Amino acid sequence: MEVKTQSTKYIIPSKSTPENLRSYKLSRLDQISPPSYTKQIYYYKPSGDVSISGICGHLVMSLSEVLTLFYPLAGRLTKDGLEVDCSDQGVKYIETKVSTRLDDFLELGPTIDQVKRLISIPDPGATTLVTVQVNIFDCGALVIGVSASHKVTDAYSLVRFINQWACINRTGCSDDAFSPSFDKMVTLFPPEVVPSIVQIPVSNPQSKMVSKRYMFSGTILSKLRAKAGSPDCKHSRVTLVTAVIWKALIGVDKLNCGSVRNYIMSPAINLRGKVGLEITESSFGNVWVPYAIRYLQNEMEPNFVNLVRLIEDTNRDFIMELPKASSEEICAQAIACYDEVEEEIKQNKSPIITSWCRFPIYNADFGWGNPYWVSEGGRSRDMVTLMDDKNGDGIEAWVDLKEKDMYKFEKDEDITELAS
Repeated sequence: MEVKTQSTKYIIPSKSTPENLRSYKLSRLDQISPPSYTKQIYYYKPSGDVSISGICGHLVMSLSEVLTLFYPLAGRLTKDGLEVDCSDQGVKYIETKVSTRLDDFLELGPTIDQVKRLISIPDPGATTLVTVQVNIFDCGALVIGVSASHKVTDAYSLVRFINQWACINRTGCSDDAFSPSFDKMVTLFPPEVVPSIVQIPVSNPQSKMVSKRYMFSGTILSKLRAKAGSPDCKHSRVTLVTAVIWKALIGVDKLNCGSVRNYIMSPAINLRGKVGLEITESSFGNVWVPYAIRYLQNEMEPNFVNLVRLIEDTNRDFIMELPKASSEEICAQAIACYDEVEEEIKQNKSPIITSWCRFPIYNADFGWGNPYWVSEGGRSRDMVTLMDDKNGDGIEAWVDLKEKDMYKFEKDEDITELAS
């Protein structure tokens, strides 16, 4: 599959950002977020009677329009990392030509290396916050890859940006349901003048990374619920899949070091609507915190049922404590969790898992219908990303591991039997 760049340019907001909005200060949660990129790829099959050049021209116009609403994304992070200079420098926009048909690409089961070619991230040291890559397939299908700096946006905010862009492209008007709120987070979580730096290490550059997608259908999840027992408790899809994957990762660690060790799994929680801090769905930026679920090898066997219970107990306790916590306590807890995660990674464990489930990723209709598929864009570190499948009742798990660990991970009996 050949992907050839046809054009590259910068798209600026259709209206200049007012002077009083030219400085967008980051919140404390923005400051402590890892210096990485959130990547989402949307796959579309427009009808055969549309003009590709017309579609791309319209995408550029609507992108320019939506940037007036999400103006920080067209800015640049200042050198001190405390704010975004919103002087309308623009987002990077790339158009490519892909030498295959989308149906063939999907039916053959794309490798993660092929998927990664459909999205771009800025070069190291670049200050561009968002890059959009529009890929035109031989059949006329379009795949839109969007990457955004995690310093200014989390995955949920990026979904809302893309949905608003799609709405403007489809109707010519914005939807208030997707309009962002920029002032709440910096008020609730004031930034530090000299921010402490959070560095989640990437995997050893000498280690080859492998990314694979595992499908857990609604039928498979029903089997997992039955296996978990407790018929009176409706275990969540995310809990069930997290337990399956965590059990397999503990097994990989046992094979690597010869015995079962303590093992932390660190999910993230979306704070919108969960904290007594008036955080709304429209709050833009990093509105999430990580927390630690701790498996202790001297307390239980690392089987599926035990891990389901451990995950549910920890989640319940953490969510119950959130409304009582101050913003300072929430940030301190997040930094402590980052420190724990860093220690786990140094011990060659894979502790990071994030869920995009229930995010409205399949609502992004640019005028050609809802996306045929939405995928993640690949990671440079050991990590697991969970997403809704297109039907909404299953989960796609994107697992990024070192090649030697992926081989062992795939040998787990539940991964072999249940995931496709």
